[in-house]
Amino acid sequence: MLTELTIKDFAVKLASEEPAPGGGSAAALSGLLAVSLMEMVINLTLGRAEYAAYEALLADKQEALKRLHLQMESLIERDAAAFNAVMAAFKLPKASEEEKKARTAAVQRAFREAAEVPLETARACLEALEIGQALLGKVNSHAVSDLVVGALAGHTGVVGALLNTAINLPSIKDEMYVKAVNGQINLLKASADELVQAIQAVVYQDAAFAELRN
Repeated sequence: MLTELTIKDFAVKLASEEPAPGGGSAAALSGLLAVSLMEMVINLTLGRAEYAAYEALLADKQEALKRLHLQMESLIERDAAAFNAVMAAFKLPKASEEEKKARTAAVQRAFREAAEVPLETARACLEALEIGQALLGKVNSHAVSDLVVGALAGHTGVVGALLNTAINLPSIKDEMYVKAVNGQINLLKASADELVQAIQAVVYQDAAFAELRN
């Protein structure tokens, strides 16, 4: 399993000539980094008297992040599996008309899965960004840079995942499906851009981050 590899071994596998894991799994990994950093920020905040008023909210977001953590791990694996399924479908026999029809149907199913898995990654990363925004001003001030790094990783996860959805759409023959997915891509990208910009706008007001302001 990819998630059981060391960081070094995963990077070597990612850098190899093997097409999977690729950008989709990397996007899910970005999401996992985002979620993990936000979990850390909460863990560095819970139990501190000055943030006692936010205990309930922090506990609620902690549970949501635990769920996302497991989901991101699964998506790293599923994205690679989805790509491999596309390759497997293309290798199906096509000697007879019946085999050609079966192969075409399998290829179409595989491309849909290859588009939908990263779409799920994008939604999960967007949820992480929403949590990051909700944590602003309610977590340990010494860990605010970690929160922003998490938000940036989450944004990368959204955009990276959407790229992997988009590249599969031209191979899908169902025009209505493609149109619907393109609409989701547009909404998810716009929402992610808005959230990460909003988070940066708040945090960069701190004098420590003055040089990072646009």
